[in-house]
Amino acid sequence: MDELCSYNRHYLAVDERGRILDGWSDGPCPGRETAGAVLLTDRGGYQFRLHDGGEENPQLMSREGVPLYAWDGDKVTARSAEEIAADVAALPKPGPTASQRLEAQVTYTAMMTDTLLSEAQEGTL
Repeated sequence: MDELCSYNRHYLAVDERGRILDGWSDGPCPGRETAGAVLLTDRGGYQFRLHDGGEENPQLMSREGVPLYAWDGDKVTARSAEEIAADVAALPKPGPTASQRLEAQVTYTAMMTDTLLSEAQEGTL
């Protein structure tokens, strides 16, 4: 029966800590580079799955971009809430948004204008 079936290989991109950064199947991604990737299975379906019978193309990252799964060298495991929270806490804090920078500039300009007008009226300018 296996001779009649067509299988696809499923791969993982894993960082130095074993966190899964990406996963794909060579079905829809036949030419994708696999050097350095972990071969999860060579008997998978067309769409990528982390586990046999699992969800197709599952979400691998949190909304903050933190990996939700890890590779222990043998199998895929879900990362704990504590591990994910620690990674989120370690993310660089974002700087001010464009809107916040504009608001600060407008406030500064208004403040400087008020100061100059006061000095001009007092004759100290």
